[in-house]
Amino acid sequence: MVGVRVSRQERGEPFARRRGGAIRQASGCALAAFTLLLLLSGGASAQAGGQAPPVAPAPKAAAPEAGANAKAATEAQKPPPAKIVGNFGQWALVCGEARSKEAKEPCSLVQALVEKETQKLVFRVSVGYGPKGNLVLRIDGPTGVALQKGLEFSPDAVKIYRLPFQTCVPQGCSAMLVVADDLKQDLQKFEKGTITVYALNGQAVAAATQLTGFADGLAALEKRRGKP
Repeated sequence: MVGVRVSRQERGEPFARRRGGAIRQASGCALAAFTLLLLLSGGASAQAGGQAPPVAPAPKAAAPEAGANAKAATEAQKPPPAKIVGNFGQWALVCGEARSKEAKEPCSLVQALVEKETQKLVFRVSVGYGPKGNLVLRIDGPTGVALQKGLEFSPDAVKIYRLPFQTCVPQGCSAMLVVADDLKQDLQKFEKGTITVYALNGQAVAAATQLTGFADGLAALEKRRGKP
């Protein structure tokens, strides 16, 4: 475990130098379920504010149909429900429902790192197959980091894989990397890894992640995918 300080802002907590506290791996069904929802749920969208112009009242007979249409539209926008289908060490295998009969259910191995004192999610590590069939490592973290430096992941404290940041929203930034054969082997071979990002002042901030159980989790992921 390593120490970082997460600011107490409501969203998009930037990094600052830390003197106490720690990040630890998340465990338990409640936090795993929370991680699951963050991974597979879509963010809510808000319409622009403003006062709507007055409209004539609709006939009473049309109200039930309008209400049904609005409900159907709302349900159509909801992401497919997701569930935890297995736990492997600190990794949870989470899957959503396939959007069609021909599509495969979306599954990922997920591990959450939370700040010990506040229980806030700081890093979320996920491994799953992308739309092109490639295995992808994705690490979500807070804002306030030096984007040009990217994110570093080291599975053995020697070799360093660099993940470029792909997107940033007020809730955090995401870095991704296609998992090549050497990284895939390292993830299955070693027991611990290190995530490193850099604050805007150049200060390196590192957090430890557990790799124990990843090999079994990956085997379960590929079995559900139908891959030998």
